[in-house]
Amino acid sequence: MDHDETIKNNTDTSQPDNTGELDQESLDALFPSFDTGMPSRQLPEKSRTAASMTVNGDLRNQTAYRLKKPHQFSKIKTDFNFNLSGRVSDNLSYVFGGRLSYDAVFDLTDNYNEGVESDQKKQTDLRDAYVDFSWGNAELRIGNQQIVWGEAVGLFFADIVNPNDLREYILPDLDQIRIPVPAINLEYYPGSLYLQFVFIPYPEFNEFGKQGSEFDFSRLIYEQNADIVMNEGHEPANSLDNSELGFRASKLMDGWDLSVFYLYDYYNFPVSYRYISFNPVGSSQPISITYQPEYERMHRFGHTFSKEYMDAVFKGEFIYNHEMFISSQNPADNDGIVRSDTFKWLLGVDYTFLNSLETNFQLLQEIILDYQADMTQKEYTTALSIWMKKEFFEDKIELELFMVSSLNQRDYLLRPKITYNHNDYLKIICGVDIFYGESDGDFGLFNENDRGYVEVLYTF
Repeated sequence: MDHDETIKNNTDTSQPDNTGELDQESLDALFPSFDTGMPSRQLPEKSRTAASMTVNGDLRNQTAYRLKKPHQFSKIKTDFNFNLSGRVSDNLSYVFGGRLSYDAVFDLTDNYNEGVESDQKKQTDLRDAYVDFSWGNAELRIGNQQIVWGEAVGLFFADIVNPNDLREYILPDLDQIRIPVPAINLEYYPGSLYLQFVFIPYPEFNEFGKQGSEFDFSRLIYEQNADIVMNEGHEPANSLDNSELGFRASKLMDGWDLSVFYLYDYYNFPVSYRYISFNPVGSSQPISITYQPEYERMHRFGHTFSKEYMDAVFKGEFIYNHEMFISSQNPADNDGIVRSDTFKWLLGVDYTFLNSLETNFQLLQEIILDYQADMTQKEYTTALSIWMKKEFFEDKIELELFMVSSLNQRDYLLRPKITYNHNDYLKIICGVDIFYGESDGDFGLFNENDRGYVEVLYTF
């Protein structure tokens, strides 16, 4: 296992009445360039080694307690993840995975309303569930799957294929945040070249918490000095007319791992068109603001690279979004949305100090190419992330720190944690998630949501 893969395997630190009730201003402010979460478990990989059916997965419980008022349990959740996998022949294999979840906080407390309880108390999810066909230098995967294009550590920067479950913001494990999509994934390996074609017959979209949940993105919307009307958004129908497709090509050249990609899909966030009307004289608010969420198509182009040099791994990601949807503060704008090309880049480095302290540093930025002064986003949005891990007592104890901070304003998320590895199967994790910033910042929106947690994880 090379240095880059070691970093990836050990870097997981590990809401309106429907998804349509989110305006574009809030979404773009909260997720300008990144989502974070560190993968604790690798995705199922393709293998041509014949084997009988195997069962693996994990059972985990995480109990979280709010450190600021109101002091209360915010999560007492148990997740059971499982995968059944096997090989029918030398050229045919399968994976079937699912997840069962139950959060006891809804039975033991009265902290959340009925809408949140019905949405988050119990869940049954189909996860990775696909069949693999292989012949020669080609492989075909059909079914529910996660398609990972990014090189970043702990961030969903170039991971743009799968939508995300954001009902717990960006705090769960990265592979648990991704929503697997039904897809036809064809891969071809001619020599040092790698080619990939992805076809998604119908789109999936991000999931958000209900109004009143622990991570309720709608609170910024309702703080406006106006009567707010939130219309219901409708996802596009499951038809081939709404299908999505992407291409990716990678090549190893003189130690450089280079790739380019293209994706034509629906933007995973609803674009909330805004309409302003004046209220009658004597009304409690001078105006009414109506939001109409719609899902729109996007063209996205990208490039990633990684290179090992002098025991360090350098990596980068670059994404060009054609006509991104950006909210406008101009009341004369009929629908409150301006379209502009945007460019995002990330540069990072992995390095292990003194053969014991693993680190990753990443600088990332989003640039609006056709910037207008009345846009709700800044022309340049810059952030920095830092990840460090140190092991003690023959790897029994792990100390880990992850931090991501905006450089445009005082706004950050800080995640220290300690892990006790009892054996190869059982670990106990204690950590703290600290949000800081103003209410209009990426993390400041949840400034009162600091929490401490204990997680018990058993893998099999």
